[in-house]
Amino acid sequence: MKTKDVGMALLVTILLLCSSVIFAGPQPSQPHAANAMWVEPSSIVFNTMNASIGTEFNVTVWLNMTEDIFAYQIGLHYNRTQLMCTRAAYTAGNTSDYLKGHTTVSPAPAIDESELGNGSVLAFETVLGYDFILGPHSGSLVWAEFQVVTIPPSGNLTSKFDISSEYPTRTWVRDPNKKKLPFTPYDANYQFIGPPPILSVSISANSTSIRLGQSVLFTSTVSGGSPPCTYQWFLNSAAVPGANTSSWTYTPATDSLCAVYLNVTDSEATTAQSNIVTLMDPLAGGGSRMPYKC
Repeated sequence: MKTKDVGMALLVTILLLCSSVIFAGPQPSQPHAANAMWVEPSSIVFNTMNASIGTEFNVTVWLNMTEDIFAYQIGLHYNRTQLMCTRAAYTAGNTSDYLKGHTTVSPAPAIDESELGNGSVLAFETVLGYDFILGPHSGSLVWAEFQVVTIPPSGNLTSKFDISSEYPTRTWVRDPNKKKLPFTPYDANYQFIGPPPILSVSISANSTSIRLGQSVLFTSTVSGGSPPCTYQWFLNSAAVPGANTSSWTYTPATDSLCAVYLNVTDSEATTAQSNIVTLMDPLAGGGSRMPYKC
């Protein structure tokens, strides 16, 4: 399919007089005030629980205009590395719901084949002759089926079903005098929420040399997982009562081997254990560094 040049040639060369009866169509679920063209649903969010590679879904382009219109064109872009458009068609079969009841020229929407490039849908439709769609009027235009082709190993993928970047050059609406009418285009957002990075935790101490009665501050660094996290410090493999924050100050009061580590649990009940920090007595063994007996 060619772009607006072919569309305009059809507008000026076909002179058939057609019916002007308008049929009411289904109502949009997310309507916009006139004058507007928009994509529904306005936000699509998937994750590894409700979608996988090959999952299919549809979007629909709607139009609401107060003026009389004669023709429209949609230039829709999407991210081809994330999605693949498998089908696109008019919402009332051979024509759009907006132009339903009229004799139209409705070439099949072009998927990834027009000068819009890979990751695009280009759709053009016009009534014939001196016919037009009386405004104000609202209705659906085109639906497109998409398939998920990429799932992130972690983190999120975001993109748009973009009709605004081609406005008003290839996304346009024309009145019976073939003049472009102003309107507001609204894109839709796409997001795939991948699994979170693997939960991990490490700890460090402001000192690894300690004497009885002294204190050591332990701090933690957590990455990955699904916040919020809970904390539990361990001393010699025993959970320390009340030590449930990201840092912990230890003051030895009894004789025991001082080995400290931290367990972190995220909101998905995934638990990670940190490295073990062993405290040393600088005076033990004639000054050599040995595990400290508290």
